[in-house]
Amino acid sequence: MKKISLLFLVCSSFYSFSQQGDRGKPFAPKQKITPTKTVFFNEPNIASLRAEDALTDNTGSAPWRFGYNNDTQLDLNNSGSWHELASGDKVWLVEIACKNALTINLTFTNLSIPEGNALYVYNPAKDFILGKFTEKHTYQGVLGTELVPGSRVIVEYYVPKNNAVGHLNISRVTHGYRTASEFSEKAFGSSGACNMNVNCADGLPWQQERNSAVMLVSGSNGFCSGALINNTLNDGKPYVLTANHCYSDPTNWIFRFNWQAADCANPVSSPTFQSLSGAVLRSRRTPSDFCLVEITGGLQGNTVPLSYNPYFAGWNNGDAAPTSSVSIHHPAGDIKKISFDDAAAVASQGMGSTEANSTWTVEWDRNTTTEGGSSGSPLFDQNHRIIGQLWGGGASCTNLSSPDYYGRVHNSWEPANSNSTNQLKFWLDPNNSGAEFIDGYDPSNATPVQVDAGIANPQGVSGTFCSAEVTPVVSIQNNGQQTLTSATISYGFDGNLNQTFNWTGNLPQWQSTVVTLPTASLSAGAHTFGANVSNPNVGQTDENTNNNNVSSSFNVVIGGQTVNLNLTLDCYGSETSWELQDQNANAVYFGSGYPDDAPGLITEPWCLNDGCYTYVIMDSYGDGLLGGFWCGQDGSVSIVFQGDTLAAIAEANADFGDQTSLQFCIGASSITHIVTTEAVLFPNPLSEGLLNVYTAVSSASQVNVLSTSGQFLFGKPCYTNTTELDVSSLGQGVYFVEIISENQRKLVKFIKTR
Repeated sequence: MKKISLLFLVCSSFYSFSQQGDRGKPFAPKQKITPTKTVFFNEPNIASLRAEDALTDNTGSAPWRFGYNNDTQLDLNNSGSWHELASGDKVWLVEIACKNALTINLTFTNLSIPEGNALYVYNPAKDFILGKFTEKHTYQGVLGTELVPGSRVIVEYYVPKNNAVGHLNISRVTHGYRTASEFSEKAFGSSGACNMNVNCADGLPWQQERNSAVMLVSGSNGFCSGALINNTLNDGKPYVLTANHCYSDPTNWIFRFNWQAADCANPVSSPTFQSLSGAVLRSRRTPSDFCLVEITGGLQGNTVPLSYNPYFAGWNNGDAAPTSSVSIHHPAGDIKKISFDDAAAVASQGMGSTEANSTWTVEWDRNTTTEGGSSGSPLFDQNHRIIGQLWGGGASCTNLSSPDYYGRVHNSWEPANSNSTNQLKFWLDPNNSGAEFIDGYDPSNATPVQVDAGIANPQGVSGTFCSAEVTPVVSIQNNGQQTLTSATISYGFDGNLNQTFNWTGNLPQWQSTVVTLPTASLSAGAHTFGANVSNPNVGQTDENTNNNNVSSSFNVVIGGQTVNLNLTLDCYGSETSWELQDQNANAVYFGSGYPDDAPGLITEPWCLNDGCYTYVIMDSYGDGLLGGFWCGQDGSVSIVFQGDTLAAIAEANADFGDQTSLQFCIGASSITHIVTTEAVLFPNPLSEGLLNVYTAVSSASQVNVLSTSGQFLFGKPCYTNTTELDVSSLGQGVYFVEIISENQRKLVKFIKTR
């Protein structure tokens, strides 16, 4: 597991443009007052910390640790010094020094700042200043600060004349020990070269979602990512969705906004950003690895300040797989990036989850990826709605084909026997609307959409069909405030939307309904399906046409046979990939992206024409499907047709190394000793009843029915040139009649259509 965020503070100028707290200037430097007391902390055992990090960095059990927490109790009475100004105002100062620290950040507790007082944190050079902090920036008396570069930091607390002093306690001093030293690998501007800045051309359609993505500091010494997420009230409640393995007491969490390049090029120096501090836990859950918190500090009117350009992303709690996916994240602690999976995600049981289908498996396209630094980042579907948060995976610029795993919103929504502490529904659907999805909320443009019909989730028109007939299914969605009562669906195949379906019903906002379109009969080969929704509520104008189209692709095989792949994985599914090649070495089916720690049987049907095929299975580690001592489960493969095993890899032969192949044939190619004598079958094809067999072989003694693999099914003696066979018990498919005579064996194919 490697998706935990890493942040680097290059130099003081890097943070001179950051903003945490209200903008202000400390009082002590203007009065030329400097601290008279310094609190020293020794350097921790860095070698021991790094040894621990080597064991835990990839487990996915905690945020990526960048610092060592010194727990302490520094307050206004036992440390620092007071300085009284000529005006009667007072300033309390303390300097904190951490030997050889790369950065320092602080956690305040028992913090009470009466109105008029102000708290600042800055470096001795006074070119990096946090604050001013007031009571509105705290939650339950707690405040966490951004990281200050260097090994020394000054805390200043200002109290006007005759004002109440309040309370202040520094309970934690975090010694940053692995940031600058790893700049060459993991700092600003140093994520893998394949990473795409969020403001590149491909990212332009995702600018709103970009503004929902944040980087966060957890536990004072670790980093993760997350995103602002909307609720059905559209009220800007500052909820942030992240990963459960990022959890710690969120009262001192820090949320960083807008750390991103202005365009596609990497900037020479760090862009500006803004921060908020403090949150309260709302809910979290392990099997789908989600954590929902609500920001509490530094808000403006109970929400994120408008100057931060916040966007509260929409969500979809449905079970249907997205046709494509996007993630926005901070790889390796770098500025905000974007990744694309242009294929459908797959429901899986990844990252050792105890719950079936608790994760989405994605494989990145367009030469994009995630890296360490992306944990908790949102996964958006093709409709720009969050469907999960990053749990972990192996993707990187040097391993672009490795899958990533996202905990599914579907599993987090309202699990069995859950309550407000371990579900999303209670918080994201507070008015119990029953919404299956909602769009995002932009507080700078909060005019609600009244009429918005959408179409989504095409089904029955993807993959491969062993039949000429396909039945498209789509979902009509109402994204507008007005109830949707009618709409027109224009649909068709291969780029021609020449068919119309008029839908009527009653859909309140954020509800959807499944529409089954008429069955179509198509020719063999590759096809595309397309559909468009228009004319909402008979003549009203659709205010948002971005969600009005869907498409998918599929393949039709006429007279094909269903062959099943039975693949039993070991505990290292992510190492396994395979492809099925036809006789021309073209890949007709392929598979990869299986989860680790989920050994078990995977059955996949193939629709194949008569012919010979090669199944190639590969293992990236080089030990085949061997589970070994730590797994206790060796894998196996069997390729089965109508109950017959055509080819197999037994558990005893699981260690096939990097790659092995299996060859098999179906149809006439799989049956030997075929002779050429005349015979006629009629009717052929047939749907039911009797099959008449006519043969010119006068000495024929037996007529049998065989499967395409040569398995005997049934037969009867032959006394004349014409024999009737009752094939009503056979299922749909291709079969052979075997005509046996004294010196000859004749095979003739027939097709049962139902």
